[in-house]
Amino acid sequence: MDYRDHQVTLFTSQSQVVVDKIVETGRYTVKNEFISKKYGETSQVFLQVYGWYRQNASQIVERPADGDSAIWSFLNVNYLDHSADSKIIKLRVPIEQIVFFRMSDWNKILNLRLLGTPEEEAEYYERLKKFNVAYEGDVYTTGFYPHLKTELVRSWQKLFQYDHMIKETKNLLFDDIQGGIWEIRSSWVESFTDWGIEQ
Repeated sequence: MDYRDHQVTLFTSQSQVVVDKIVETGRYTVKNEFISKKYGETSQVFLQVYGWYRQNASQIVERPADGDSAIWSFLNVNYLDHSADSKIIKLRVPIEQIVFFRMSDWNKILNLRLLGTPEEEAEYYERLKKFNVAYEGDVYTTGFYPHLKTELVRSWQKLFQYDHMIKETKNLLFDDIQGGIWEIRSSWVESFTDWGIEQ
């Protein structure tokens, strides 16, 4: 982790519209309308899961009133997604403004999966079989399994299990650590780079 002067180097991939907003206004936050537009028909589930993240991550780092959702950033540029008009934004963000978690754990949550040890996950999937749950996402999206849904959502708290340790030790336990930030301030921007140019 590149940590100096209480700041961490992060990378995020954002569209030209976002870059322009940062340059013009000095700041960018995500609105729920963006999530609805990006995910289309499946946006309701994403909005619910992002809402869960917003509620819980804001207990770690205070969320600005105009920040509906987090901005995903990474400590390693290799984890960025590339889209047609996106740019790589290199940031220097105060460490206390970042919520650290594993990308693989967040992907499990996005897929409405249990977040636990291999043993906890095996036990949970055995219970799903006993209740004849064919698609595990049904636990979250239907009202038929309230006890399993409670267990599922409670397990998601483990998403934040590494945040405090990373902030204390300034060391990463895994390669796939990412950072959720509530805003991009122009004062945090080190560079805007086109894809294909060495970082």
